[in-house]
This record gives sequence, structure tokens and C-alpha cells, in this order.
Amino acid sequence: MTFHQPPSSFLSTALLFMFIFPHCSSVEYDGATIFPTVKQDEKVNLCVYYESLSDTGAEFISHDLGKVFEKGLISIVNLRLIPWGKAQIVEPNETIVCEHGEDECYFNVIHACAIKAWPEQLLHFTFIKCLEETSWGPTLDKEKVWRTCCQNLKLSPNLIKDCYDNGTGRWLELIYAAETERLKPPIQFVPWLTLNGDAVGPDYGNFVKYVCEAYSGSHVPEACKEMPKSAKTSAAEKETGSLLKQMRPKWKIGW
Repeated sequence: MTFHQPPSSFLSTALLFMFIFPHCSSVEYDGATIFPTVKQDEKVNLCVYYESLSDTGAEFISHDLGKVFEKGLISIVNLRLIPWGKAQIVEPNETIVCEHGEDECYFNVIHACAIKAWPEQLLHFTFIKCLEETSWGPTLDKEKVWRTCCQNLKLSPNLIKDCYDNGTGRWLELIYAAETERLKPPIQFVPWLTLNGDAVGPDYGNFVKYVCEAYSGSHVPEACKEMPKSAKTSAAEKETGSLLKQMRPKWKIGW
């Protein structure tokens, strides 16, 4: 059985998709309206490459990634979840083979469908977090798992069912495969995080620190203000510098 990259036709489609929806971009978080506006090009692009039945991925999504929605951090972040991980496409029928078996392939597609169905970041994250907390062990009724999450979160299961049944979910997975294939350095473990395209590495649990360090805008969220000075690249100094820059023309006139 020979492994190969995604077919060229899907790579072409993926490139078009990425042009329309830029790498590591996402819609605005509804809750961001309570924070000062941050320009889109100032936001930090945070991508999480993972697979649905990885224990380390589930641990990170269930216990760590939620910090991105705390203390205003999401106001400076474009968050994207990419449920592919170390899956492969194999010959001769371009079958998707997942690291943790067929159940993982199934749930990867469900995750992809959720991201499409509910593009608002907090909404699809909450649904995926529910799945990660409930889809462990021998699952006799996989559909019941995600339907239960839909019911608990008052989300329509029809959006997921239609996406899965009509093949949209698999198509999305092939796009995620092409994106993952383009990573440099290549994915080495899951979850694999990138910030503005740069790999975070094994210290992904401290992603908040790295987000604060990567952010160069003037609005500093509370999450970054609480970081040690060395860990946030002097966020207060950035804020002061921005204010001074705004005042500079007035000084020139007065002096």
C-alpha cells in the first residue's frame, strides 16, 4: 500500500479555497464587540492541526485551548482548527486512512462539517470540545455522540448530517490534507500549532504566551497584560509606544 500526496485536482481546489478563505483566517468572534477593535491584519493567526481521537489532541482542546476565549485574548486571534493530523491518502482508490482507525476518520469529517456549519469560532469550538470529551472508547453509535452534543448545545443536527451524507465533509478533509501537506516543517505530532505560519513545537501548552509575544498591535488584552513582562514582549510598552506615536504630530506643532 503506497502513500502519496493528495491528487492534483484536489490540490487545485484547495488552493482556490485558501485564496477565498486565507490561511489561518476566520470570521470575527461575535463576543469581540465588547473589546476595542483590532485590525484584521494585526491579529495573530493561530492554527491547530489535530486529529479527533488523539489523546493529546483531546486533552489540549478540552483543557487548554479554551483559554483563547478568556480575558479578551480572542480579540487579537484568528483561530482555525484543522482536523486532519497525520491521516494519509492511500492508493489505489484515494482512501483516507487515519492514525486511530475508521472511527477517527468518521469524527474528523464530523469536525470538518461542524466548522463549516458554524463558522463562528466559539460555536464550533464548543461543539468540537463536546465531541472530544465524549467520543472515547468503543463507540457503538457514533452518530449518537455528535447528535447528543447538538442536542446539549441546541444546534441543528441536520447541518452535520447533510454535510456528511452529501460528501462535503470528505471534500473539506481533502482540503485540510492539502493544507497540512504544505506545512514546513511538516507536522511531527498532534496537536501541531502554528502562529503566523511558524511552528510552535512541543511547548504548545503555553500558546497564550506565544500569542502575546507575536501580537504587535496597540490594544493589549487582559490575558497578555497578566503575562510576565518577558513573556509578553512588553505589551505595556507597545501600548505606550502607540500612544506616543499618536501624540507626536501635536508635539511638533507645539514645539
